[in-house]
Amino acid sequence: MKKQKTLYLGLLSLCLLAVLLFAAPVKAQAASFKQCGRTVKTGKYYIWTDSRSNSLRISTSKSGSGSVLVSAASGRYLTYSCLSDGATVYYVERGTYDSKGNYTGYVCKIKTNGTGQATLGRLKNALCPTAYYKSNLYLDCYDTTDATLIHTYRMAVNTGKTKRTMKNASVMEQNGRYLLAMPNSGAVGPRRLSVYDCKKGKATTITKKAGSANFSGKKIYYSEYVAGEYSSSSTFRIRSCSLSAKSKKTVVKKIKATNTGMLTSKYAYYITSDSRGKIKYYRYDIKKKKAAKIKSSKYLA
Repeated sequence: MKKQKTLYLGLLSLCLLAVLLFAAPVKAQAASFKQCGRTVKTGKYYIWTDSRSNSLRISTSKSGSGSVLVSAASGRYLTYSCLSDGATVYYVERGTYDSKGNYTGYVCKIKTNGTGQATLGRLKNALCPTAYYKSNLYLDCYDTTDATLIHTYRMAVNTGKTKRTMKNASVMEQNGRYLLAMPNSGAVGPRRLSVYDCKKGKATTITKKAGSANFSGKKIYYSEYVAGEYSSSSTFRIRSCSLSAKSKKTVVKKIKATNTGMLTSKYAYYITSDSRGKIKYYRYDIKKKKAAKIKSSKYLA
């Protein structure tokens, strides 16, 4: 009995050794960077700016006040947004305004465990980080003479060197090396839609009459004003193209709407409003060519 037990344990040890030696290694998948917020989970964390305490807060829960990750340096103020992959957080602290309404933006980083806080560089009128690709951080920056214009700048995180990459364009979404960008003036109406290739360092205009746009799978979907002007009952067509802005295709010829929301290969979300400002929400089934009224909670912007 003792010999059988010894033999069994020996075989078990050999099996475990074989698993360790021949099992394929599991590769850790790097999380992508995205803009943070109180309801946005990045890795294990929710990270957001708390203007009352002038600090970044962090939590593993979607509710509660969390804890302070980092506070702004003396005499500086945190801007409204930050960027993280769940391990590192990039954020901006602004200095005081000068007589012309400009300020120095201090681009900073810190790890989610509270270590490694550092200032990477300075950038005039830096507003917030919007994207990250291969050691380059992309940031919104106010124009120095016209505060209604926001440009996209690139900062090398290792050197702090900066360069303007897109004029009057703010990054809305990132898909790998591609950044989808539109003017961020707050105005409603036809806008220029561009896709920026981080690898080539080049922006391509998709349309000058865009309503909304987003990445979906390996394509860009966007709405385009047919008449070219905004109204409470504008006419849109829904189109798609490749990530590099090629192979443009009309997906839906005509939708009457006040504005459009999320667009995919299956659905187009849009809203309508009447003269009294009453808003209705719809989801258009592209395959069935039919719209259905939905609740506001089901609407995807």
